[in-house]
Amino acid sequence: MKPLRALIVEDSEDDAELLVNELRHADYNVLHTRVDTAVGLKNELSKSTWDIVFSDFTMPQFDAFDALEILHSTKLDIPFIIVSGTIGEDRAVNVMKAGAHDYVLKGNLKRLVPAIQRELREAEVRHERRQADEIIYSFAYTDQVTQLPNRARFHELVRDTVVEAQNGKWPIGLLLLDLDRFREVNDTLGHDSGDALLKEVGQRLLDVLFDADIVARLGGDEFGVLLTHLASISDLHGVIKKLQGAFSLPFMIDGVPIGVEVSIGVATMPEHADNADKLLQLADIAMYRAKQMSSGYVIYEPRFNLHSMERLGLMAELRDGIEQHQLLLHYQPKLDLRTHHIVGLEALARWQHPRLGLLYPDKFIGIAEPTGLINPLTRWVLCEALHYCQDEALKGIKLRMCVNLSARSLHDPLLLSMIDDALKITSTDSSQLMLEITESAIFIDPVRAEEVITDLSLRGIGLSIDDFGTGFTSLASIKSLPVNEIKIDKSFIMDMMTNKKDAMIVRSVIELGHNLGIMVVAEGVETKEILDALVDFGCDVIQGYYISRPLPAETLKKWLSDFAFSI
Repeated sequence: MKPLRALIVEDSEDDAELLVNELRHADYNVLHTRVDTAVGLKNELSKSTWDIVFSDFTMPQFDAFDALEILHSTKLDIPFIIVSGTIGEDRAVNVMKAGAHDYVLKGNLKRLVPAIQRELREAEVRHERRQADEIIYSFAYTDQVTQLPNRARFHELVRDTVVEAQNGKWPIGLLLLDLDRFREVNDTLGHDSGDALLKEVGQRLLDVLFDADIVARLGGDEFGVLLTHLASISDLHGVIKKLQGAFSLPFMIDGVPIGVEVSIGVATMPEHADNADKLLQLADIAMYRAKQMSSGYVIYEPRFNLHSMERLGLMAELRDGIEQHQLLLHYQPKLDLRTHHIVGLEALARWQHPRLGLLYPDKFIGIAEPTGLINPLTRWVLCEALHYCQDEALKGIKLRMCVNLSARSLHDPLLLSMIDDALKITSTDSSQLMLEITESAIFIDPVRAEEVITDLSLRGIGLSIDDFGTGFTSLASIKSLPVNEIKIDKSFIMDMMTNKKDAMIVRSVIELGHNLGIMVVAEGVETKEILDALVDFGCDVIQGYYISRPLPAETLKKWLSDFAFSI
């Protein structure tokens, strides 16, 4: 028999017993309680868990409308079915509008069991959707290694705290911490040990701060600390001393003592900034200065905000690099897990710097992004990648070329004409181009982003949400966008075999993506074990070192001609 916990709102014991007998005849093992007052209903809803509520329409002390109001006040999602001897059509319509899921007449209970089955099934679907939303929210706003707030959530908290502090007229402090030489830990002991160290760092920071203060992991080896209510600016030095003290003893990771040094950048409000974005920017400048000087910590001073000569020099050299053809593209293949065919390539820019050697995007995209250099750089990447794509198409190799689009480019009024020109110059069909856009780029101006993405989609260009799970959107919020695919961020993929939560997140994103008709791509696939798990989860496409590293154009041509893959 199927268990059913039923709360019956009914003034007649006989009618309640008839209802229970009907349920038992339908093979339900009924655990039930009858109430006939508002107080009784409130008590039962608060102390017990119920699968369904049955309610008479009219009772001496209250009615179905009162019962519905009480149920809604609890925020519980429980099917509510009216079972009444007398209910006219008008009243039935009104009670359904008030939130009842169905109504059945006591003299004709044939509809009762089908109604119960339907409402229990729909309640389970709603429950699963809520769970999925909670998972999505968790990895959108929580760092999955340390369980601290992530960068997106930290920025929200800084903004909220700034408003509260301005209204209350008290100072706040923002500290950005960067672990020195953390990469050596990963390279020597492996990523698992690196993650364990990050967890321990987060916990030590929490241990030395007040409960009201906020600790977040912002990514990589960077942490943020928000001092939400300083008594005075002079308290900062005491907090910095406590934070440095937290790193005075080595961390024990797998029995190995690891000494960690930290560079701290500090900015305060109202002394240094009067808004959240400025506060974050100035703390970052101070942290960079602390790393440069190996001074442990630096409190922001206006003279620091001139950027380093090296950064300014690199900015000037990048302009020359674009004009003098020092840039090149490497391409990383994308494998369809159903056909085992390579279906696309991601174009990744490199800079063959005459003095510094081969530079990866993290060394120069950040310089190009806030300047006018991002537009000529994007135009070059589009034309170069589409030329390669068209050359291969002429040989009978049809591949979709994926090009990353920066936030500034997405919101550039000239973007659409730039793309139209690139497609025309290279004689490439628009269906062979896919643009990868980060979640944070959409969040800057969602209305403008939706307009641009819609225009691109109408041109037949594919759209992909890159690094999904590390920014601001959820699957629910992108369902209105004409998006073709989402790429699950590699931070979830790489740890999914050792982290059950990461595996659950990956599975949930794949399932929900498919429910919305969106293709799901996993990036950062580096082992056969991860590939096999993604096949089991139903993932559509993968890319990563297990298939191939990003390759120069000529090397890729040979790789494609020799490629053969089996799972």
